[in-house]
Amino acid sequence: MRWVSSAAQVRALDAAAIEQLGIPGFALMELAAAGAAAHIRARYLDQALRGTVVVCGGGNNGGDGYAIARWLRGWGWPVSIVSLTEHSSGDAGTNRALCEALGIPISGSLAGLQSAALVVDAVLGTGLTRAVEGRWADALLAMRSAPAPVVAVDIPSGLQADTGRCMGPVPPACSTVTFGRLKPGLLAGRGAELCGAVEVVDIGLGAVDPERLRVVAGIPDATDLGPLWPRRAPSDHKSRSGHLLVVAGSPEMAGAAILTCRGALRAGVGLVTLAVDARAISRLGGLPAEVMVQPWSAELSLARFTAVAAGPGLGGGRALTPEMKAWLGERWAGSLPAVFDADALPCTRGAAGEAKVATPHAGEAGRLLGIQAAAVEADRFAAVRALATGHVALLKGRNTLVAPGTEGPLSVNPTGGPTLATAGSGDVLTGVIGALLARGLSAFDAARLGAWVHGRAGESLARQRPVGWTASDIAAHVAHAAAELMTCA
Repeated sequence: MRWVSSAAQVRALDAAAIEQLGIPGFALMELAAAGAAAHIRARYLDQALRGTVVVCGGGNNGGDGYAIARWLRGWGWPVSIVSLTEHSSGDAGTNRALCEALGIPISGSLAGLQSAALVVDAVLGTGLTRAVEGRWADALLAMRSAPAPVVAVDIPSGLQADTGRCMGPVPPACSTVTFGRLKPGLLAGRGAELCGAVEVVDIGLGAVDPERLRVVAGIPDATDLGPLWPRRAPSDHKSRSGHLLVVAGSPEMAGAAILTCRGALRAGVGLVTLAVDARAISRLGGLPAEVMVQPWSAELSLARFTAVAAGPGLGGGRALTPEMKAWLGERWAGSLPAVFDADALPCTRGAAGEAKVATPHAGEAGRLLGIQAAAVEADRFAAVRALATGHVALLKGRNTLVAPGTEGPLSVNPTGGPTLATAGSGDVLTGVIGALLARGLSAFDAARLGAWVHGRAGESLARQRPVGWTASDIAAHVAHAAAELMTCA
């Protein structure tokens, strides 16, 4: 598990390491700089040997930059510094003085950026809270227009660490070396696009927070999730692997129901029944033969089902009938585990029973929260927290977020990619999560395992070719992704 902490949490961990453990702040800065310099040596050796320009601000981020320059000079590489302030204080000032003593060129001119082979961005760190203006904005623009690759120190300058919002003309980084913990802004908003490849340098903060109390999220890998995937015992039969009721599809969008059922079957559920508008049955020719079908009615008995997956294509572009809304509201408040997506999402506003998952994209999340989709994307971590009011919320998008309905860290999904950006992809995800609920997983585990497997299926397809895949292809690869996950147990 990789942990994600807010800027304030990381500052508190830094302070605790200094005050409680007695580690000098200069030593923490040295660990950070050594790790960043090693990253440059491993990834950008050719460029660094042809000339590196380190652009330093006046705070600790600039101090990291001075220390990085000193490491590079210690290896005999050509390096110069652009300083945006005449003086620095504290540990940053000490590192600046060391660079001066070593004869590393320091100037205030940004002109040298155009001829640099590598640029190190050490201007603004994770404490940024206001818009970047004046000379600072000029420096960011100069780095952005430089032809050389940019390596960001801790975070690309101008990026807000907790949201990924751009507070100025952020120079896109080819890679970012962040210290201690990942920050939310590197995973959400524009940050996910602007930070490039991210490497975390361990500076010993785990000694201060060994129980991972000061975190906002975790990023699970296959070894974390693999043991959670449900297995079948040799004596199991289909009923022991769950019976999922899918309530989806309409005459106009019958395909959504087919994709949801395909996703569920590929995720290993024992039985699937599709309850659908009777007028759509003639359009279900692509439905897997294993799926049972019955016309939906408000009198539908739930006695034989272990979970419900509802919403994909249900309205066919129209508002749901009052009867269907009332029925979905009862399912949301009831005890049967359920995942609601698409047209069923407006029915998640009331009190939820246990084991419920809502899976909106940014537009749907905005409608549920009464804000614009852009506002959701501007602070995805806060938005998914606001959605998870007693139930699990899964906010789709790059680095899909899963929030538990109670206090506790979010889960950030590390799999996915543009292959998933195709019609019906979300319907497949609904089926996968529904299958896992039907097989007995908790809502939180079903959501994060479903997101991982769905994303891995997309990644597997992308390795074969970059374009031309459909949601049906994604569904077909769900079983392969699940098998990969199971081998990591």
